[in-house]
Amino acid sequence: MITAHGQDYLRKNLWAGLKAPPRAIPPWLWWMTAGYAAVAVALGLASGLLEWGLLDDPRAAILPFTLLVFPSLLEEALFRGLLIPRDVLARGRGAAAGYAALSTALFVAWHPLNAATINPGAAHLFFDPVFLAITALLGITCAVAYVRTRSLWAPVFIHWLTVVAWVLFLGGRNLLLEA
Repeated sequence: MITAHGQDYLRKNLWAGLKAPPRAIPPWLWWMTAGYAAVAVALGLASGLLEWGLLDDPRAAILPFTLLVFPSLLEEALFRGLLIPRDVLARGRGAAAGYAALSTALFVAWHPLNAATINPGAAHLFFDPVFLAITALLGITCAVAYVRTRSLWAPVFIHWLTVVAWVLFLGGRNLLLEA
């Protein structure tokens, strides 16, 4: 049972973040996202975690749609929409940085926890230090996008683009195709 205070928090954060279009995305956020992508691809290719190649699977056409829901929308709703108050900038930059750091730390920790409990087949990937570094960079980028736009759709879009590019073009692992 969710208390009245919990319902109010959900309404003012998660639901409001989902209803809000990503207005006024500052140009530097696009540059930050491009910088994240460049660093992530460079790290991934240099370490052997990523490799160029088109996914050759007849089900690949449905992946952009399914990857929008999980992991993109569900993880952003949890790690940004629930963990970062939508009005966090009103509390100051220090508070915003603290919430972004907490959100990112839990986002990164979720991956090994997922492998240890739900998806042991992903352990080799979800415990990989390079994967976790790339995940941390994605978490920071998505947290900044959410804090600055006050909309969950900006981080959902960034997360979705990352996962789609990874799975379709960079040899990423897709749990949907392994079932």
